[in-house]
Amino acid sequence: MQVPLTSLADAARITKENQSGTVVLVDAADATSSGALGDSNAILRALLDAGYEATGLIPIVDAGAVEAAFAAGVGGTVKTTVGGALDRGRFTPLPIEGRVRMLSDGWFHSETTRELWQAGRTAVIQFRNFTLVVTSRAVSLYDRALFLAHGCDPRHFGAVVVKSPHCEPNMFKAWAARYVDVDAPGSTSANLRSLGHTKCARPIFPLDANVPFTPKAKLFQRHHP
Repeated sequence: MQVPLTSLADAARITKENQSGTVVLVDAADATSSGALGDSNAILRALLDAGYEATGLIPIVDAGAVEAAFAAGVGGTVKTTVGGALDRGRFTPLPIEGRVRMLSDGWFHSETTRELWQAGRTAVIQFRNFTLVVTSRAVSLYDRALFLAHGCDPRHFGAVVVKSPHCEPNMFKAWAARYVDVDAPGSTSANLRSLGHTKCARPIFPLDANVPFTPKAKLFQRHHP
């Protein structure tokens, strides 16, 4: 229950210093398949603050930004905000100005299961050196289907934000130059102490320091009549 995590600042530094290949930045704290809202812009902000200049690919849920992109049309310039539209307690909307590269109805097949998924109307927005795949609805991100369905191959970017704690190794980890589990804010963070649990006995492992944890096995036997 203790996952080694890299701070936002260090993750951005590692990404900026990378010379070749793709840095995969795992944002499990905003994993939609785990129940998060998908509207975190925390890693995008960290990369901007670090002065990262190579290419980046980032998924984000923001229906308002999608509507603004549809109003601008493909090839048009859109001025809007991204992120913080749903989880306002953790994220603040980030103002952007970018070019609309693609618009879609958000229907696509999962790479893993071939299920038909629906992300709502979706826009691909080029914001500086970042390609943002902005959806109206949360959709599972434990494979590359959202990216590939919208013309974005993760292998062609210097950095990719993956909003899932678990993906099949061939999806990202097997070929990534670096694979970084980021300690970003979010409702599904592996940093359990950041979640603010209150309705449990305290102190308790792993929320409090210096609390011993001794696993004990229990054996159960089925009795047949």
